Amino acid sequence: MNHEPDETVAFKTLSPQPVISVRRTVPVAELPQTQAESLTALWTHLGELGVGPAGSPYVRYHTFGETETDVEVGVPVQDAAAGMGEVAAGELPGGPAVTTWHLGAHDRLAGAYERLTAWTGAAPYEPEGGAWEVYTWIDLAHRPDPAAWPAPSTWRTQLVQPLNRV
Repeated sequence: MNHEPDETVAFKTLSPQPVISVRRTVPVAELPQTQAESLTALWTHLGELGVGPAGSPYVRYHTFGETETDVEVGVPVQDAAAGMGEVAAGELPGGPAVTTWHLGAHDRLAGAYERLTAWTGAAPYEPEGGAWEVYTWIDLAHRPDPAAWPAPSTWRTQLVQPLNRV
């Protein structure tokens, strides 16, 4: 587990990470249901492949509008894996990135995103593609069960924003 203070913004160089994911464009109001369905589809697919996750699942917003979002729910895997149906094989990008942590329910994630935006505004980098949120309290080695997850006040979420040098 990462022990950086929640307010820390860190520059990192990431290695590309193979993933499997489900990407959908949905009404914002349907995000919780979409995320739950996607996590279950990923868990099922991992079981069919006979592999375990190589890390915590993530949610990446490619666009986020007032009423609709293009959202990708995924999980890292050790090696490139085959997709099937709505589960696609892919990769989270490597290269420069800025990260920060958020502790607590997701209705207060805006503060963490503001820290990332402030950092990129003062650095010779700009965002490159959508950021993603790593949900460290979810382990897809087990069937996703929101009823078994800890209280939202204890959720520890890492935000990752890939960067492009200006």
